[in-house]
Amino acid sequence: MFLYLNKLYLTGIFLSISFILYIISKFYHIAPNIIPLLLPIFIPLLNNLYYSIIFTVGFFFLNLLVGLHIQTLSLIILFFIPLIFFYYSKKWIYYVLAYIISLTTFLIFFNFLIPHFLLNNKILYIFSILAYLIGINIYCIGIIELSIRIKNYLKDYWGK
Repeated sequence: MFLYLNKLYLTGIFLSISFILYIISKFYHIAPNIIPLLLPIFIPLLNNLYYSIIFTVGFFFLNLLVGLHIQTLSLIILFFIPLIFFYYSKKWIYYVLAYIISLTTFLIFFNFLIPHFLLNNKILYIFSILAYLIGINIYCIGIIELSIRIKNYLKDYWGK
């Protein structure tokens, strides 16, 4: 099928699907925590850094028009950008630096989203940072494995 081969059309389709799913999950409260965490699955499905960045920026601007920019920007900083670096970088030092930069950016600009008991207890605060740095690796591996399975299902469906 032609839509499967052209990455620009595929980016548009994935962007519209992810935007509709995100809006439905936020406004109708249908799996409001699970759907945003599964939205970065479209990044490995695009299999191109250029179109993955277009997808991420387009997703942010579409949600900016609706007014969900605080939730979307924190989602992009914590999950989209580390997945892009994990999937497309060749050396581990690049995605570890991306994790640290994204976490630092989140802690500086979005500290109002962090619970107060976590900010008051320094041991829990450091433990949660370490848990994020370990958990984001597991998350990226899980998203990539899930995207490989979806690619196999799409190849079976389209016969390629």
